[in-house]
Amino acid sequence: MRSRLRIPCFVLAVLVAFIPTSGFAQSTAYKPGAPVFMWKVSSKTNSAFLLGSVHLGDKSLYPLPSVIEDAFAVSSVLIVEVDTTKVDREQMKQIMLSLGNYPEGDGLFKHISPETRAKLETFLGGYDIPVEAFAQYRPWMVGLTVTMLPLMKAGLNPGDGVDMYFLGRAGNKHVEQLEDAEQQIRLLAQFPETASDSNLSRCITQAASTNERYASIASLWSQGAADKLDKLMESWSVDEGKEEKAFSHRIREERNPPMTGRLEKCLQSSLEKCFMVVGAAHVVGSEGILKQLQAHGYHVEQATEVLGAAAPK
Repeated sequence: MRSRLRIPCFVLAVLVAFIPTSGFAQSTAYKPGAPVFMWKVSSKTNSAFLLGSVHLGDKSLYPLPSVIEDAFAVSSVLIVEVDTTKVDREQMKQIMLSLGNYPEGDGLFKHISPETRAKLETFLGGYDIPVEAFAQYRPWMVGLTVTMLPLMKAGLNPGDGVDMYFLGRAGNKHVEQLEDAEQQIRLLAQFPETASDSNLSRCITQAASTNERYASIASLWSQGAADKLDKLMESWSVDEGKEEKAFSHRIREERNPPMTGRLEKCLQSSLEKCFMVVGAAHVVGSEGILKQLQAHGYHVEQATEVLGAAAPK
């Protein structure tokens, strides 16, 4: 999962996906004094680092800014949403099948309109995929696939995401996950059936401009422009229905407090130096982790790139 599993398009930005396009964030883009998408959070007894992640990438994402690498180097604990190195992929496949497929006698085309089916057939035709291949999938699974196809075709993959990068370099650091893969899959499967047709139709429409949409997101991420990125993300939700908005809130904001709480445990102790990596959408916003930490009295400072600088203390 989130090898990391991705959600339907209307909440893709909300949960995961500040997704880079090819050539997204090369190190030459980071100049001394430029902000990056990482914050140092301090209490009276300790400090910790919070990095907003992109979960898909390509090799052009690396090397990361030195200030991020330095923060990771001095940290003893790596906290991620899901430790994908520990996922039983066969078990996850079976869970996906049980939650993402209709039972025998039911099927996708009984739950979407003829117009949405026609749109889906046209879209899949561009990838030489017959629409019948999706006949047993629930709409949220179809929307997930529709969203991912253009990104996969562009050469983006979870293996080059920021989470996987740091998991691969954890070494002797203690690695802790905030959630598990099954928990995330079950959350996605709660998407309201009554909003499925409109959401899937929207996914198909947006898929044509996926790479262009995320190119602008990638640019803001690489600039460390948290407020602008949050505003752009919010603009995507203006046409959501009531059920969709409620689900978006459950996917994003309702998951933020436990993340904040775990970082607070680090800050209240002097025994561990934490480096937390979570989806950038969880970091920003009026109910984001940064705002919650500030409301609880912690000092929050956005990191800036200083080439050749010593590791932060």
